[in-house]
Amino acid sequence: MYKLIRNIIIGFVCHILFHIKYNNLEILDKYDKYIICPNHSRIFDPIFLYPKIENMYSVAKSELFRNKFVANFLTYHKAIPIEREKKDIKGTKQILKLLKEHNNIRLLIFPEGGIYEDNYKYNKRNTKTGAICISNLTKLPIIPVHITQRPCYFSKVTVTFGNAFIPDIKALKNKELLNKEASKLINIIYNL
Repeated sequence: MYKLIRNIIIGFVCHILFHIKYNNLEILDKYDKYIICPNHSRIFDPIFLYPKIENMYSVAKSELFRNKFVANFLTYHKAIPIEREKKDIKGTKQILKLLKEHNNIRLLIFPEGGIYEDNYKYNKRNTKTGAICISNLTKLPIIPVHITQRPCYFSKVTVTFGNAFIPDIKALKNKELLNKEASKLINIIYNL
């Protein structure tokens, strides 16, 4: 049932509600395992990625898992709950275990930490550092992705994949450098 619901949602969102165009898809073929980091301005953003990224797991805010039906739906679609407002050791360990034990896995992390409706370039928003930490701990590349911000219904949405970003390994032991690497990543995303 969940698979049928998923296919209906993807078909409706990607072919009727919006018209999706993908740029630089060949970048995805270079890696078997990676972290994918897009900007996040609409609830539909993960759906835009599903048709082109196989075996994609995603990190989702733990609040979404409070409703039993939604929790089952998200779990079926490989979503991992994480608490955003504190260091979630349990959630991080689950993610690291998953990445260690599986091949050909893609992990979706929104570095903005949630839906961000305004244009990032004109705001001073702290970017979450989770993707940088996971990348450093697993030695996985980050694929930055830009998705058209706040697209209107029945319009074209462009999904552009960027070259892999490898954060400075020293960021794990230096909070200032960690924040700089997170800022660098979000700027790469918004400049695609």
